[in-house]
This record gives sequence, C-alpha cells and structure tokens, in this order.
Amino acid sequence: MLVCRLALRELWISFRLLLLLAVYVAAGTVAAVVPAPLPTTLFRLAVGLAAAGVTAAVIAAWSLSRERALGRAAWLATHSIPRATILIGWFVPLAAVSVLGLLAAGSLGWLATSASSARPGALAFAATVASIATLVMALLALGLLVGALVRAPAAALVTALACALIVAVPWAAVPPVTLPIEALARLPELAAPTSLAVQGAGAGLLATAVLLIVARGALGRVDL
Repeated sequence: MLVCRLALRELWISFRLLLLLAVYVAAGTVAAVVPAPLPTTLFRLAVGLAAAGVTAAVIAAWSLSRERALGRAAWLATHSIPRATILIGWFVPLAAVSVLGLLAAGSLGWLATSASSARPGALAFAATVASIATLVMALLALGLLVGALVRAPAAALVTALACALIVAVPWAAVPPVTLPIEALARLPELAAPTSLAVQGAGAGLLATAVLLIVARGALGRVDL
C-alpha cells in the first residue's frame, strides 16, 4: 500500500489525477449537454470514453517511465520493495481513478439517453460500461508495459498509437468487430447486448492479467 499512496500522491501533485478525471467527466458531459438523437449521443459517449481510456494508458506509461528516469523506482527496489509491487502500486490507483471516472461518465451518459423512447435497458447499459472498464484496465496494463521498457516521452507516444489502433481498428473493420466501445455506440441495434458485455468483460480481464504478467517480467529485466 505504500507504493499506492506514493503513486496517488504523485498523480495528485502533478495534476495527472485531475486530468484523468476531467477527460472522463468531459466524455459524459458532452453526451449529456449537447442535444442529439440517441445513436449520436451513444456514439459521442463511446468516442469520449475511448479517448479517456487512451489518455489513461498514456498517463500510466508516462508515470512509470518517469519513475524510472528519475530514479525513484530504483530507490524503492533498493529498499526491499519488489518490482512487482511497484508495478501494481501504479496500476491500482490508476485503475481506481478510471473506474470513478467511468461511473461519472456512465451516469451522465445514462441521463442523456432518458429523453429517448428507444433508450437501451439499464442492465444492458450498465453491463456495457462495466465491460468498457475492463478494456480500460487492459489499456492501463499495456501503458505500464510500455513504460517499463521505453523512456518518456517516447513511452507516451508509443502507448497512444498502440491504444488508438486497438480501439479504432476493430471499429473500422468490415464488418466491425464488436468490442465494448463499439458495442456502446451500437447498443440499441444489438440483439443480446448484455451477453456481449459479459464476453467483452471476460476478454478484458484476461488481457489485463496477461499484460500485467508480461509487464512484471519486463520490469524485472530492465535497468531501473
């Protein structure tokens, strides 16, 4: 928990925590404040959450790479803090802040759909937002993996490009691959949105676990 507290303090004093919350709230606010038909509202919310998830991953990559560059990670490692603990110590606060941001954005997005008679069911909407949360966890883990290997600012650039491709390529595919972000944008037309959300959540959790394991191995082999 020491590393989590240090990471949270660093995020706070560097305004990265406020930036992370702001991008999520902005995604929900744009969907809620600007009047539009239901498909447009859901599309705006999906794009906003995708942008927020990529931003979170970039912050994760930048944060860990900066900890290495400034010698803080090495200092912790020399004081009997396992490298795996350093990794998880950054993942947990970033994930917690992202979940809070998603709750705020999802609540605003749900309010924005209240004016439409074709609004999706509450369970389907909540399950889809929850599956997006697992996708964000995977993007955070990817950002930490890049941050463990690449120095800033290159880590931020590599993470932004990789995460943008992960989100955009399935959306642009023909036919589109229904990942959580795409599912939110197409929620009214999906036959079984809750089932798709559960499958997406499982895939997101699996990807998060695999990426964290790889990041742990990478951090254990690089010079801090």
